Amino acid sequence: MRFSNLVVAAFVGSQGRNVDLATMGSSGLHLFSPLTPPTELATPVDPSESVIIDLSTQKLNANELPGYTGENAPLEQGIREWLVPSALAEEAGPPTQEEIKLLREAFATFYGVDRDLQKSEQLLSKVIEAWQRQPPDEKAGLYRVRGDCYMALLQPQKAEKDYAQAIEYLQGPGGEQADPTELPTALLGRARAVRSQGRAASQAQLEQTAKDYQLSLRLSSKEEWDTDAENEEDGAGRNPYAAWEWGTALRSKGDLAGAAKVHKLAADSFNDIGDKARAIISEMDAGIDIAALGRTSEAKTQITAAIQNMKKIEGGEVDLLQRVLAKEGESRIALASVLWDSGDKQEAESMLGSACYRMEQMEADAQKRSIKMPPPNADRLKFSIDDQQGVGISCSRFRNEKFLTETMNWPESLQKKVNKLQALGK
Repeated sequence: MRFSNLVVAAFVGSQGRNVDLATMGSSGLHLFSPLTPPTELATPVDPSESVIIDLSTQKLNANELPGYTGENAPLEQGIREWLVPSALAEEAGPPTQEEIKLLREAFATFYGVDRDLQKSEQLLSKVIEAWQRQPPDEKAGLYRVRGDCYMALLQPQKAEKDYAQAIEYLQGPGGEQADPTELPTALLGRARAVRSQGRAASQAQLEQTAKDYQLSLRLSSKEEWDTDAENEEDGAGRNPYAAWEWGTALRSKGDLAGAAKVHKLAADSFNDIGDKARAIISEMDAGIDIAALGRTSEAKTQITAAIQNMKKIEGGEVDLLQRVLAKEGESRIALASVLWDSGDKQEAESMLGSACYRMEQMEADAQKRSIKMPPPNADRLKFSIDDQQGVGISCSRFRNEKFLTETMNWPESLQKKVNKLQALGK
């Protein structure tokens, strides 16, 4: 039995009411993962129906199957292989009614209106323990959901381990029985769990994170394209947020050329859905990547074009516009740094002056609107394009190495250039 169907039935039963599955998608769990592309519509589940399929009643008479020519015929072998996970589940025994009840309670606690994360974690742990004799795809789904719970509890290290266990099950024997959305969702979850750890993540983790984002987007494609790159582009179109995160992960691991390419892809993907503000942020990030590579002329073209595109933004959320202005200031300083390093000191000073003036304007406007610098959000982990800082960034902060490294995620090569600029070349 596919884990998604079991979960939908369990969740519906736990609510004691009908649930519009068109809003949930084909995987009952997938839809609850933040910023993930929508799934196909599911077949409605009657909550009064049993969630257990007793395979002992599903007998097959191979002699009645079309094309059957003997015990070792390809058709017979294919059927046997297809039934392996279900047969193993039958041998181990299906979940008991008590275990199903526990599953319902766990999901009601995590996904219901009266959410209780601490209780959810405890119940999910009990469900996972009870489900160890079940097929790999069902265990994978449970580990993935507990990973989501750990992320909500601000425990990314524990979440990373659960996502890793889910991925191991999904990529192993029996994992192919899972809903197709489960593996890309688990990969995306692990990538975000590592990004949420910030500077605590090792180089090996950063390398794995970039691969996880790439494979997640590739597997999220709904079309059968000829190349991996085309599938990744399609996946990015379905989730531009994850595409931006992939580009930023590539920057963190030191692949600046790859980061620039993927940030441009994210910009195109945001533009395709009419999100001009986040598209421009992505364009500017691509320019910062190029500046870090020392390609001054290309960086100038990329960043100035992105700045010009700001005219296309028509209204929007104040905090989002603040983040666009902050990114403009950051990209101007990055460009000024490489201009100074290349010997074009006059243009560098002009660009730096414009950056500082624009950020001062932003702060003055924020004070006029009584917008205070928001306190650190303790209720969520930071990995998204929307987690970047808006109000509170000034030119003086770009002299701080910790700020450049931890907040701005600037590569060392660009930090050295901005230090020269701030010292006026001395």
